[in-house]
Amino acid sequence: MIFDLVFIVVVVATVVMLAMAAIAGLRGRRQRATSLLLRCGVVSAIYLGGVVVVSLLSPQRVLAIGEDWCFDDWCIAVDSVTFASELGPSGHPVKANGVFYVVRLRLSNHARGRPQRATSAAVHLLDGLGHRYEVSHDGQSAYEAQDGPTPPLTSTVPIGRSVTTVRLFDLPRDARQVGLTVEHPVGFSPGVFVIGDQASLFHRRTVVRLN
Repeated sequence: MIFDLVFIVVVVATVVMLAMAAIAGLRGRRQRATSLLLRCGVVSAIYLGGVVVVSLLSPQRVLAIGEDWCFDDWCIAVDSVTFASELGPSGHPVKANGVFYVVRLRLSNHARGRPQRATSAAVHLLDGLGHRYEVSHDGQSAYEAQDGPTPPLTSTVPIGRSVTTVRLFDLPRDARQVGLTVEHPVGFSPGVFVIGDQASLFHRRTVVRLN
């Protein structure tokens, strides 16, 4: 939390200095405007340097199957992972290009006062070579045709309860050091610029080790 506050202070200070530089420029005080812009640049460079250094020095966080990964009071865990060469109803099976990873996920609510949900979330698999794998559309459709629809990752989780869902991935058979990582929220996050945040620049992704 302390680094969140530091980020907010730096952002506010940067905005204030830029506004002061703009006002000075409009008033014809070019030397004052230039000085403020230089200070703003130095502060930003020092702060971003701190973000990168901490990211590079921070060890990767590796979670075990069954261990909660929490974002405030919304948590996600891998309950189990199984493997299959094909999925789907017996009359219309879908074969994997490599092997299907059937990942069972548990969404839980650690809050005491109200239901929780992720406004946006996605899961991916990473291997030891840095390859990233998205959910397999064919595998997911085959699984749901066989076992029924699975809840979305944005499902509302009641107080003290959990929701189980499943995601399917198609990986090469020789994939090693495979781990699941969570993107929450999906897309850009201010955490990119927060010192020590798992989403910060050059920070190694937290993973749940699957094999």
